[in-house]
Amino acid sequence: MMNKLMLSCQTATELTEKNLREELSFVKKMQLFFHTSMCNACRQYTKQSHLIERLFKAKEKTINTPNGKKSSKELEEKILLQLNGQQK
Repeated sequence: MMNKLMLSCQTATELTEKNLREELSFVKKMQLFFHTSMCNACRQYTKQSHLIERLFKAKEKTINTPNGKKSSKELEEKILLQLNGQQK
């Protein structure tokens, strides 16, 4: 039973990415929750993955505006600053 709950870091990161694209089953959500509650590296990966996803969605919206080129560059800089800030 315990082996079914415990994920490897590789599986946890795959589920993290899958969770951004589609709804995970209850069991998969619980497995991911238990893993990330015990694994600092995967918890950080999840935070960074969600941040990158949000920023890219925001970037997609600004590309189609008249100031899209300028906004795009500003978002790229913001992404780098936030990622560097989380790594400290």
